[in-house]
Amino acid sequence: MVLRVEDTDMARERPEYREAITKAFEWLGIDFDEGPGKGGPFGPYTQRERLPLYRAKAQELLERGLVYPCFCAAKDEDPGTQDEEPEQISNAARCQCRFLSAPEREEKTRALGGEMPALRFAVDQSRSYAVDDMVRGHVVYPPGQVEDFIITKQGLQPLYNFAAVIDDHAMEISHVIRGEEHLANTPKQNLLYEACGWTPPAYAHIPIILNMQGKKLSKRDGATAVADFQRLGYLPEALLNFIALLGWSPGDDREIMTRAELVAAFDINPKRVQKSGAKFDTEKLAWMNGEYIKTAELDELVDGATLILSLQPDAATLRTGRAHVAAVCELLRERAKTLAELVEANRYFFEPGSIVPDPEAVKKRAGTPEAFERLSLVRERLRGVQSWDAAALEAAVRGLAEQHGRKAADFIHPLRVAVTGHAVSPGIFQTLEVLGRDVSLLRVAEFLDRREALRA
Repeated sequence: MVLRVEDTDMARERPEYREAITKAFEWLGIDFDEGPGKGGPFGPYTQRERLPLYRAKAQELLERGLVYPCFCAAKDEDPGTQDEEPEQISNAARCQCRFLSAPEREEKTRALGGEMPALRFAVDQSRSYAVDDMVRGHVVYPPGQVEDFIITKQGLQPLYNFAAVIDDHAMEISHVIRGEEHLANTPKQNLLYEACGWTPPAYAHIPIILNMQGKKLSKRDGATAVADFQRLGYLPEALLNFIALLGWSPGDDREIMTRAELVAAFDINPKRVQKSGAKFDTEKLAWMNGEYIKTAELDELVDGATLILSLQPDAATLRTGRAHVAAVCELLRERAKTLAELVEANRYFFEPGSIVPDPEAVKKRAGTPEAFERLSLVRERLRGVQSWDAAALEAAVRGLAEQHGRKAADFIHPLRVAVTGHAVSPGIFQTLEVLGRDVSLLRVAEFLDRREALRA
């Protein structure tokens, strides 16, 4: 496996795009087997540095009469990543450059200031073309369906189909696994392999990824870049596991699979790869991510949660010490589907002091005079706790309840609302331990002050 950046389109090339690609692979833990050693231990290769190879081969094909100058393809024509022609009209209606005489070509070339015009591959329209695909089987394109196609724009700037063929051959790529939308490129690429006298690689065209409505996944559907999922609190192992199962099955009912298990089970054949599009089910991804959070190394959770905390508008005021974040992650890892959920649904752990309780929680659990009185008793009892740990805190509160002949819940409910602002939270005694003595007692005191003012 190699990383090759197709950066010959000067208008679209940006350093930040390349950096995003390499960082995404690095975060996912995907290494490469070779590379020039630039920008990292395994590459990437960049096509811009290989332009002489493409230009020399294009010139050779021109001299052999396999391609011809095309003057109707504007210098800035951009057929797109897949090298599709911009107009869906017949080749004959679009381009007649194939039939120009030598003097006509010379005249048009002079009009370009001597710069090499675009080059278009001359396809034999009388024959059919077949592609043998590991997923799709034997696919036949009837005569006339594969039209003449551009291999270089004006100035010998290579397009995708042409550069990819040269690179795949030079890098001895044996298998090309790509999205099904590239299937239409394959007969063109095979023609280039044939023209160069090379053997094409094995092809496998896998299904595209769809949104839950069955349409092609796009940026309008939300997070589609790997970095977006990182910022949303997904773990790389979970995302990799989830993506590996989009349109592919290991042949059994396994869903949670380690990287090693995925590698061992990986196989491209029609029984394992579905032909229809694979739906990107965000609910399943969240479930899978939650399973990984339960067993992940604590340091990984802390790193992810710290990143999300750093993106909060009030990040500078939050409690982001590593030991504190680790304690929160350990407490919440069984409950959270994503690290973003862990942070944002439990903000009270990271607030440095005061909080604003949810009015509904106050009304439901702590809004009566009786609840206020019991909370006052809890405050006095907690002040006397010597060791601020869950066991000691639980013993103190339950002992208080027993002393007054009441259920422990009668004291726990108002305490929970006071220190978390919510009617539901993780175990209250573990929560108090993680929050710490000072923050916990401060919030109880402030809650009591508010209630006293309210009663007055």
